[in-house]
Amino acid sequence: MTSKTLAVALIAGLGLLGAVTTYSTLSAQDAVESAEPSGRLPTYYSEIVTQDQRLKIYTIQSGYNTKIEQLEAEIAKLEAAMKKEMEAVLTQPQLERLEELAKEDEIRRQKNEAAKRAAEKAASASGS
Repeated sequence: MTSKTLAVALIAGLGLLGAVTTYSTLSAQDAVESAEPSGRLPTYYSEIVTQDQRLKIYTIQSGYNTKIEQLEAEIAKLEAAMKKEMEAVLTQPQLERLEELAKEDEIRRQKNEAAKRAAEKAASASGS
């Protein structure tokens, strides 16, 4: 799994935290009423499955998602350990240059995002 995939998973996880926070504000009765499993069906499944099959699929997904989240956490630990070992091979000047390159990349990324936001704002203003 790549760092990008892991980042997407983390963002999705944070989204779930938001859902949990929202869910926790429900009354006890609402919680009981919405105790049915939920999830997202694979492409085209919604066109062919019954409600019972849908609930079974959501339950299956829930079980696997828990396992996948545990594995993703383990992968993140392994990737961090790998990075640490790789950096241990580098000399101090190389480590410093690596840090400079990372900072330059972050600055470039921020500028690109700002330019994209400005272009989107200009496009929406001209379209209004």
